[in-house]
Amino acid sequence: MQTAMPRRLRGQGVHQTSPSTFPDGRAPAREHGCESTGRSDSGGGTADDFAPGAVRPEANPIPLLVQLLHQLVEILSGAGDADYVLKPVGGVSGSLGAHVRHCLDHIDALLTGAARGVIDYDDRRRGTVVETRRAAAFDAILDLEGRLRRLDASMLTHAVRVRTVIGADGMSLEAMSSFSRELAFVLSHTVHHHALMGAMCATLGIPVPEGFGYAPSTLAYRASSLCVPSR
Repeated sequence: MQTAMPRRLRGQGVHQTSPSTFPDGRAPAREHGCESTGRSDSGGGTADDFAPGAVRPEANPIPLLVQLLHQLVEILSGAGDADYVLKPVGGVSGSLGAHVRHCLDHIDALLTGAARGVIDYDDRRRGTVVETRRAAAFDAILDLEGRLRRLDASMLTHAVRVRTVIGADGMSLEAMSSFSRELAFVLSHTVHHHALMGAMCATLGIPVPEGFGYAPSTLAYRASSLCVPSR
């Protein structure tokens, strides 16, 4: 039995945003061709650019995380309900639903913790309905996208504390960080799980967006290598 995509994800919702564009309509650097990578060719920055907590004006990772959520919508739209809960798949532990829930939990922890001043990625609920029902996952993605879009860019320089469990006995520690640093971590974490889901989708015959699960540095290298003049 297939679960229809919620109506609010159609039209102006998440599903219609192409992974080939940012949510604000800008085109990202393409994997093929020599379009701008968003980096300056002027030869580096100033000391202020690299001060603790400093964020370059053009380096706003919030739209990038929204784009990764849109890629998840594409995956969920191509999967069947049985595909979503099947485990293991192709040697990857867990189900597609478990990986989706895990990714969304980290984004929720980031946003909730930033508002409180303490981010705790280990304080999350496992085995929720998002893990077993695609419709619930669509709802969760829509909610997270809205919360991300409402973030003010000034948040990127805010200092936060991060609490982490480091021992099986529950021992934890807290460390200082910035919201931008934690957002970069969540981006990397999400891409990592996208790569795992990409392997699962290959086994299940589910199409994935171009560049799905590849690290941004890999995509940037591919783009730059295509722009090197031939001798």
